This record gives sequence, structure tokens and C-alpha cells, in this order.
Amino acid sequence: MKKTIVLFAILIASFSSFATIRRVNNNPGVTLVTNLVFNSLNTAIAVAVSGDTIYLEPSDINYGDLTFTKRLTVIGPGYLLNKNPNTPFDKRSASISSIFFQTNYQDSKIFGLEFKNESNIYSRINTIGQLEISYCIFYNLDGTSNESRFNNNIILGDISNSIQSSIFSNNIIFGSVNSTSSTNIFKNNIIFGGSIYKGTYFNNIVYTSNIVGYEFNQNTKIFNNVCVGCTGTPINNNFFTTASNTIFNAAEPRNLDDLRDDLFQLPSTSPAKAKGVAGIDCGVFSGANPYVLSGIPPFPMLTAYAQGTLTAGSLPITISIKRN
Repeated sequence: MKKTIVLFAILIASFSSFATIRRVNNNPGVTLVTNLVFNSLNTAIAVAVSGDTIYLEPSDINYGDLTFTKRLTVIGPGYLLNKNPNTPFDKRSASISSIFFQTNYQDSKIFGLEFKNESNIYSRINTIGQLEISYCIFYNLDGTSNESRFNNNIILGDISNSIQSSIFSNNIIFGSVNSTSSTNIFKNNIIFGGSIYKGTYFNNIVYTSNIVGYEFNQNTKIFNNVCVGCTGTPINNNFFTTASNTIFNAAEPRNLDDLRDDLFQLPSTSPAKAKGVAGIDCGVFSGANPYVLSGIPPFPMLTAYAQGTLTAGSLPITISIKRN
């Protein structure tokens, strides 16, 4: 573990363009470094200054609450790391119980975290203000938020109705979109629970819902989507299909007992192929910001580590590095 920590520190220091990088690792036996390496997340936040980056390293121990009192970038290793190839060689994630915002947090960014409580149950995110939350997995998205970005996430519940002027792209959403704002943009998402369809929607795969108000809307701001379960005559380059078991690599990819995000990819025969704007695929694996398996943030990571035998004072080490 100590070898992993040292290498991770060298790697992020050599590639990052952020301000001071501070590391948090709550595994037993971690060597602490004053103002740089911590075993408590909120102690690191207290020491950090606006603009700093905090890396949460892999751990089986929950990091507790994440409380923003300043503008920070918080980065974890991703999720479902044992389900896909070419992920970091340490397959553990970094889990946060909940998130809170106080003052001076605007423009903070959160990448690569699992939001789970101490009982290992996925928890919700309550947002406020202007943020970016990407490459994370959590339950509901609640709160009030303006001009925010939510990209490449797995959202196991619903999206609330108090988020405005925000962009949702390449998210896998198990629940419903309840946003009533006409200023939001939804593109290249998968939405299983239906939507109120306020705002702009394109390149999405959307399932119908038996909830009143979640019927597929065909106004001019809703275009180039695939609606699964819709009937009738589509307009605005939308496409309707009732073949729900042919969309993804699995007939039903939402298996929480063995969740795998690779199952949401489109087979070559999927009716969602080439239905997006300019002939791209609908769904999360297309568009300007395609979904990345296991929520691995776009930063360098170690995919392999091998240590040889100490000979004459030399220790051969081989590492493999990947950047999404």
C-alpha cells in the first residue's frame, strides 16, 4: 500500500496543472505529511485554500461527509473498478457519505467518487450553486443548482425540479427527470424513468413512464432522441421503438446486485444506433464527452505495478500509466 501511495503522489504531481495537491488516505499505516497528506478529509479541506485539489485515495473505509467551505477540486479513483479492464490496479473506490456546501464553494468540481453511507447504501447529492459533478455514482440529485455540469455519472434515483441553466450529458439515470426548468440541456443520456421534458433534449435514450406528465414530448426542443415504449408517429427526428430488450448489450442492464456499466453499450443491431444529431449514436457512449467505463476521471492513473528483487542497492520497478 505504501508503494502505491508514493507512486500515486509522484504521478499526480507530474501531471497536474492545479494549485496545491493534497492527498487523503484513511487506510491504517499511512504516513502523514504536514499540510500535504492527511487521514481525514475535512482536516485536508480545513488546511486547503481556494483552488486546491484534494485526491481521495482508494479505501474500504468511508471518508464521511464532504463539506465545501471553499472552491476545491476533489478527485477519487472511480467506481465499479473490478468490473472493467484497464482500470487502476487498486480496485477499491473512495466513498463519501454525503455532501454539504457552506460559503465560497462556487465552481467546485467533484470527480470519481462513490456516494455511499456507512451502511454501504448509495446516498443522494444535495447541490446548491454552480458546480461540476462528473464520473460519480450516487442515488438522487436534489437541491438547487444553476449553471452546473453533470457529466458521466450513474444516478440510481431521480433528478429534482430545482436545477436550472445546467447541462446533463452522458449520464445513466435509473429514475425520472423532474426538472421543470426550460433552461436545462439534456444530451446523450439514458433516462429509464421518463421526463417532464422541460428544456432541450437530444441524443438521449428515454423510456416511457406510466406517471402522468412523463409522456414523450415532441416539441421542437425535443429532437433526435430514441424513445423506448413510445407509440404513434414521431417528429423532429425522434425515433420510437417497442423493442426494449434490443437496446443495450443486456436485455435488462439495471442489475444492482451485480451492476456493470459496460452492459449499457449499444450492440451493432441496437435501434439507437445512428439516431442522434448528424447520425451519431444515441446514449451515453457517444457525443462530445462519451461515457467512460468505471467513472475513471480524465487524469493519469496506474494500471499496473511490478517490483523486482533488490540487487546491489537497485530495485527494479515497472509501472503502466493510462490517461483517459
